[in-house]
Amino acid sequence: MKARRGITLVEIMVALAVIVLVTAVAIPSMAAVFDLEQRGAAKQLVDSYRLLQTEAMLRNVSFRVAYNLDRRTWWVEVGEPSALIFSDPRAREEAERERQRKLKHFTQKEIAKGEADDIVDDGTGKFTGLDTPFFETRHELPGDTTFAFVYTPQYGDPVVPNEEMPDDAEDERIVYSHIFPDGTMEYTVVRLVDIYDPADGYTVEVEPFSGQVTLDTEATEVGANQRWIPSEAPTTR
Repeated sequence: MKARRGITLVEIMVALAVIVLVTAVAIPSMAAVFDLEQRGAAKQLVDSYRLLQTEAMLRNVSFRVAYNLDRRTWWVEVGEPSALIFSDPRAREEAERERQRKLKHFTQKEIAKGEADDIVDDGTGKFTGLDTPFFETRHELPGDTTFAFVYTPQYGDPVVPNEEMPDDAEDERIVYSHIFPDGTMEYTVVRLVDIYDPADGYTVEVEPFSGQVTLDTEATEVGANQRWIPSEAPTTR
């Protein structure tokens, strides 16, 4: 009867060496793939803003990019050319209080019939989903890419995702960024990062007047490029 042959120490060492070698080759390759996915997601945002700026002027409409920070998705909606945005959080809060005050004069049945639509849209204009193939669905960030924050002046501070997914959909963090028919866009900063490495990512920055959209790997300070804009108009004597 032949004795059962075991694995020798040399064979174990060879097997471990092969595993180490394969891992050393695979990890950088996977990292490169993840980086390409992350950069691709950021580049898609840049291209979308540029396309929407052109479309807004050609079609004489307003667009807004909606970001659901908790679900890591974004989509585009279209609205009237007269759509407005809030200049700061105080204006948003005052408008919301006024909206709620007006809604108290309507029953739920009247609201459901659409009799209070002018009030329900919160005064910034009614936006609906787009009917174009590129923007008809929600875009989900790939792999381990997530939103670190999205900033526009109307929210005051950069808006970050909730620490945990809320049970109620109304509590999910949704942020809007607007594009107007005159070619101007709301100042917006979007930071995309790796879930497991928040220092690694891309920053998309939308300048308000020129409409220029830039892509950077650095986590640039919000508003740093806009400090040259005076807070008040010049006066003449």
